Amino acid sequence: MKALFTLLLLIAVVALWLASNYCRTAPFNAENVKPQSGQDNPIDQQPTKHTTAAHDTLNNDTSLATHADNDGQLVIMTRPDWSLDNNLLSHFNRLELAAQQGDTTAAYVLGMNLRNCYFVPQDDNDLAERLQQAYQFNDDGEAAAENAERYEFCLGVDKQQRSQFYAYLEMAASNGSVPAQEAVALITPEQYMHAAGYTKLERNAYVAKRIGYVQQQVDFLSSAAQHGSIKALIKLSQLHYAQTVGKDGRLQAYAFNQMIMELSDDTELYNRYNWFQQRALSEFTVEEVELAKAMSEQWLNTIQANGTLYLHN
Repeated sequence: MKALFTLLLLIAVVALWLASNYCRTAPFNAENVKPQSGQDNPIDQQPTKHTTAAHDTLNNDTSLATHADNDGQLVIMTRPDWSLDNNLLSHFNRLELAAQQGDTTAAYVLGMNLRNCYFVPQDDNDLAERLQQAYQFNDDGEAAAENAERYEFCLGVDKQQRSQFYAYLEMAASNGSVPAQEAVALITPEQYMHAAGYTKLERNAYVAKRIGYVQQQVDFLSSAAQHGSIKALIKLSQLHYAQTVGKDGRLQAYAFNQMIMELSDDTELYNRYNWFQQRALSEFTVEEVELAKAMSEQWLNTIQANGTLYLHN
């Protein structure tokens, strides 16, 4: 009996020790782990802030809110894939309905594909003419094959539907879609005026519409840039350097270049804009350079507060 009692006591002591050890090494709560995107190339270049990756949900505020508790790190956002299989017409009604119901991603995807189709031949005669032009330029068959493939993809979507590409992109951009805001900036004023049917306006009305569109582009670009879009920063730098918008264009371009260098993970892009900056120093006084850097810091603070980053590539 004494031996049995000793054995039972030993078992109890071992059980208590195991329980205590488990408590000290218990696994962490999975709910506290932030989701990561599938990107395999986190930013690690010298000019770049520390970042963490997440998917861009556009309509869903989950990704945009994750920066609030991520120790000040910027969240790398992934742009929606707007490529579609088969024929655009087979997706058109679904995307159109979703966009009209407020689905920002659907509006972006439809707008991008309609813009792609806007420049594609409308019928067999247009296609034959486009192919003939390709052959005249000694095309090896690649451009002809691409024209034929795009023609098949867009077949059945009429001219009026294709011309609505801007309406859908504007819808998404106005709802805060950074990729859509970037896309609007790529639409030239001439393309916009033609698609919107403004080409036959009398001169003053035409000029007013064109100026209004350019201002809208700048507003969308500014919003995208303040949410960490490097593409938007590059476009704003180009516009200001060309002095087509705003005042003190060259100096503002200098400020945007500083932001690009700070945020980019692309060594080639960083070196290019660093070269721009070194060359531009001779144009400005010390006070002007300090003013540009102050503007850059102010924008970077806004980007940091918004917490998102859209890489150039």
